[in-house]
Amino acid sequence: MKIKSKNSIILLIILFGFKIYSQQVTNGFSMPESVVSNGSRFFVSNQGQDFMNKDGDGFISEVSADGRLIDLKFLPKDGVLNAPKGMAIAKNILYVADLDRIVGFDLKNGKTVFELKIDGAQLLNDICLMNEDFIGVTETVSGTIYNIGLKQKSVEIVGHIPTVNGIAYNKVTEQLVVCTNGVNYGEGAIYLYSKSENNFYRLPNITNGFYDGIEWVDDSHLLISDWITFPTNGKGKLWVYDLDAKTSKFYFVEESVADIYFDHVTSKVYMPQMLHNRLLVSPLSQIENEKKSNTLYNYGVIDGFIGGLYEGSLPIKSLYLNGDFGLGAPDMLDGELTMLDGQAYQTNSTGETKKLPNDHKTSFASVTFFAPENILVQDGQQDKAATLDYIVSRLSNKNGMYAIQISGSFKYIKTRAFPPVDKKPHPKLSDILDRQEFFEYRDIDGTLVGFLLPDYLNGINASGFHFHFLSEDRKSGGHILEFIGQNLKIEIDELQDFKLDVPFDANFKNYNFSKKDNEALEKVEKGKE
Repeated sequence: MKIKSKNSIILLIILFGFKIYSQQVTNGFSMPESVVSNGSRFFVSNQGQDFMNKDGDGFISEVSADGRLIDLKFLPKDGVLNAPKGMAIAKNILYVADLDRIVGFDLKNGKTVFELKIDGAQLLNDICLMNEDFIGVTETVSGTIYNIGLKQKSVEIVGHIPTVNGIAYNKVTEQLVVCTNGVNYGEGAIYLYSKSENNFYRLPNITNGFYDGIEWVDDSHLLISDWITFPTNGKGKLWVYDLDAKTSKFYFVEESVADIYFDHVTSKVYMPQMLHNRLLVSPLSQIENEKKSNTLYNYGVIDGFIGGLYEGSLPIKSLYLNGDFGLGAPDMLDGELTMLDGQAYQTNSTGETKKLPNDHKTSFASVTFFAPENILVQDGQQDKAATLDYIVSRLSNKNGMYAIQISGSFKYIKTRAFPPVDKKPHPKLSDILDRQEFFEYRDIDGTLVGFLLPDYLNGINASGFHFHFLSEDRKSGGHILEFIGQNLKIEIDELQDFKLDVPFDANFKNYNFSKKDNEALEKVEKGKE
């Protein structure tokens, strides 16, 4: 056992390394935000000490193809830059977004040859080249997406998406894509522009995130950087999205990777690590070969939770740093907590299901970054017992930890939710089984989110199967008691590491864990008195 901090215990920890692949690391930048290249020269924008203020300390560096510094303050040669971000190169002119204006520099002599102030803009962010005469530009504060004419300095509004950040255009397919941060810094998404509908629509099957940069890998694949949430916590994600299959997969990278650049000749990814003042360069193939972090993160101890420790102490925002899939309990109970696709939901005792705000706190939760390796399809109509038996029959490790997602159409589902608890001393959960509310749904589409855990974790968590339900429209949910499904899709992720964080409040410190009650835990899980 290793003590991580006063309130963190790590069990069965395996060293997680972000540098198991070969990558060039160059230090010495000043809040680097974006990378761009014309095929022979590479440039990095530096925001200076602040990403929002007009303080005149921004600059652009030139680096080599492998990311090494050539000239730290290559630009500007004249005038100032405040907090330069996204860049694009057209006709040997480097255009950069600088808060409320677009500035262009001649790469032959470094002179400023273009400047356009955008009325009302506060945070012009990313730029993409539409063609040699037009660039696409995002403004994150207003969510405005612009098409800027370089010859006439024309300004056209293409659309509005709150917190829009990255933008990329594919000249071959004539497709425009953008990504967003999310209003609460972690609820962002990816959007594709539809010419026929003259509007952006959200791409499916990728979790919420704090998305920053977006690039085309080829005509059907996107590469997206994801801070996960903000503040950061040591890691981020690099997503690959398949537009044809409408599927996504991610790889862990270091934290605060901003506006990435993908070199189509070398297949290298250039990753400005904004909060660490450095540039990371690595072949995409080596990032894809990185071992994924298949860790089950547990906050709280279930023996204490069912014994009355209901007061939330971990914000949902912090939970997002440890997973995008899982289940738990809301603050002071009042229902069930389910996390799916990077969004936490609460199904309360009235049956209402809603998104949880980032500042809501949980007292107990189990989450992971879901990346299934095994996908099964159960043909025909099967009830809960048959489905779970089928899953067990396909697993090779009887003492393994598994995250499991079951999706499809359900002929019948029965769920439950506990009521809120406010009086002290808090009753044991098994003592208020008569107050739980039951909900029955028929002919409903949705997803079961849960785990199959071994007996050696019982007491810290609940051994065996544990599932929560979310309907496809995210309006219904709860702790699963019974179900009958039809042609269900079963996705399984075997987890290898277990991390436990515990509260550091007086209630937890003084709780008596010497008295275990496995019978009470079983009653709670089954919803029976």
